[in-house]
Amino acid sequence: MKSRYSDEDRYSDEEYESSNGGDFAIGILVGAAIGALAAVLFAPMSGKETREKIVDLAGQQKDNLKDQWDRTKEATKDAVNTAKEKIGNLTDKAENKVEYFREKTKDEVDELSDDAISEIDKFDKRY
Repeated sequence: MKSRYSDEDRYSDEEYESSNGGDFAIGILVGAAIGALAAVLFAPMSGKETREKIVDLAGQQKDNLKDQWDRTKEATKDAVNTAKEKIGNLTDKAENKVEYFREKTKDEVDELSDDAISEIDKFDKRY
C-alpha cells in the first residue's frame, strides 16, 4: 500500500529522535507532576502537611523543568552550531566549484579567442 505522504514529508531517524525526545521528556515530567500532586491530595494528611508537601513537590518539578530547559537550550545551541558548520562547508564547496568553472571557462574562451585570431590572420594573409 502506498503512503499518502511523500518522502520529503518523512523525518529521518535523527530528526525524528531529536524532535520527539524533548517532547517525551516534558510529557514524563508533566505526568510525574500530576501523579505526585494527586498522591499528595489524596493522602491522609493535615492541611498544613499537604500544603508543605505541595510546595516541596512544586519546587522539585521546577528544578526538573529548569534542568530540562537547560538541556534543551544546550541541544539547540549544538544544533545551530552544527548547521552553521555544514552551511559554511557547503558555501566553501560552492565557491570552489564556481571558481573552478570560472577559470575553466576563461581558459576555453581565451583558447577560442586565440584560435579565432589565428584564423583571421590566416585569412588576411591569403587575401
